[in-house]
Amino acid sequence: MKKIKIVIGCFVVLSIGFIACTKNDLQLTEFDLPVEKAFVRFAFFSPGTTNVMVKLNDKKINGATTLGNGGFYPAITNTPEYAAIEPTGTLKMSMPNVGTQNDSVVVFTGNLNLQANRYYSVVLSDTGVNRTLWSVGDDLFSSTDSGFYFVRLINAMVNTPAGLDFVRIDSTSATAVTRDTIARNVAYKSATLPIRTEISARTGFGFLRYRLVNSATKLPIGTVNTPPAANLINQRTLTLYATGFSNGTGTTAPSLNGGVYNK
Repeated sequence: MKKIKIVIGCFVVLSIGFIACTKNDLQLTEFDLPVEKAFVRFAFFSPGTTNVMVKLNDKKINGATTLGNGGFYPAITNTPEYAAIEPTGTLKMSMPNVGTQNDSVVVFTGNLNLQANRYYSVVLSDTGVNRTLWSVGDDLFSSTDSGFYFVRLINAMVNTPAGLDFVRIDSTSATAVTRDTIARNVAYKSATLPIRTEISARTGFGFLRYRLVNSATKLPIGTVNTPPAANLINQRTLTLYATGFSNGTGTTAPSLNGGVYNK
């Protein structure tokens, strides 16, 4: 059973139906997906990049424009939406001429080389010298157990030669804290496997957070709270992004980016 919403072009054509059932199971409607397409969530993390049109083989695929620094397409991140696109071709980001879909200033061009009928997170990051387009597979894990969700980290933070450590922090108070490192030395342009995590109602702890740590210096970089839905709804899959530059400031400061639902 496939449990994903798909966006084709800039219109949502398929939707997920949530069905109440026993044992806190997540069930969704079945549907057939176009097997010749790749299914993509775009994440753009290139500091200084304005709102842009996103085109594949010169055909615009996003709705209006998308922020090139901290923007996502599909834009809604708290539901599992993917764009159904051609798996290969030239991806272009550009600022439009006013009132048209014609290119005014082309910000980025790069090759997209994916496989049909597979799911991906496609990331635009910036080394400070040039913009780089890369992808990681979205392997959607299913779980028959109630009370769990999956979380993973994608490292889109440049200048992290030793990688990042990914730490889970559970606490009921400032003095009672449980920490465990769930991934170590996550390299730039790579991702952890989805990590099964109990929702807070099962842990006995009231406050769940995730923290980035520089693997070399062991200094914390950023912390993010778990989005509420992940801590309430069974069998979600959630992606967090490490962004910015490890030694950056201002718009390039390192951070741990919010939650994007894959399932």
